[in-house]
Amino acid sequence: MNGIKNIVFDLGGVLMNIDFRRTFNAFEIIGLRGAEEWFQREEVNRLCLDFEIGVYCPNELRRKFREITGFKCSDAEFDYAWNSLLIDFPPERIRRVQELAKKYKTYLLSNTNQIHSKHFNEELNKHFGIESLDHLLDKSWYSHNLGFRKPDEKIFVKMLKASRLNPEETLFLDDFEMNVRAAEAVGMRAIWITNGNTILEALEKF
Repeated sequence: MNGIKNIVFDLGGVLMNIDFRRTFNAFEIIGLRGAEEWFQREEVNRLCLDFEIGVYCPNELRRKFREITGFKCSDAEFDYAWNSLLIDFPPERIRRVQELAKKYKTYLLSNTNQIHSKHFNEELNKHFGIESLDHLLDKSWYSHNLGFRKPDEKIFVKMLKASRLNPEETLFLDDFEMNVRAAEAVGMRAIWITNGNTILEALEKF
């Protein structure tokens, strides 16, 4: 794509492999019966969404989750199950990002939360010796810091303004179509990662 100077990556399904079923299974293992059904309930779903925009701190999330479900577990058990959906960073994707960073400004824009961000940055350091995504990219933007979630257009506007990016010079990659369309709506160029493709195929010509 001509004129691109900046590349903004999503995290899950783009830079990192994830699987929500792993978290449901992990909660079942530590004793929460019907875990998937609990997460589909409005109260728990709302709690999780609010956690992703920074309404609650981790301790408040755990407390409210226990209150809603009546499930008793330690903080360590909760975090183990909560983080189980985060699988790994494929090495070839990390290498590709490092290559792209030599030519473009690189960023992350992720719907995430404090517990997950701590864990995936620890994993990045453990397996690649990279302290955090802020050391891999020019800047990492997380929904729990910005106060909005994709596909809300406000999160894109806030990220673009804070990073002083021209949307027309900025490419966004995400695995959810609604997020891609929201990015395009604010003037960004975007690629929908789908049909088994990865950033390796999507950015082959970059």
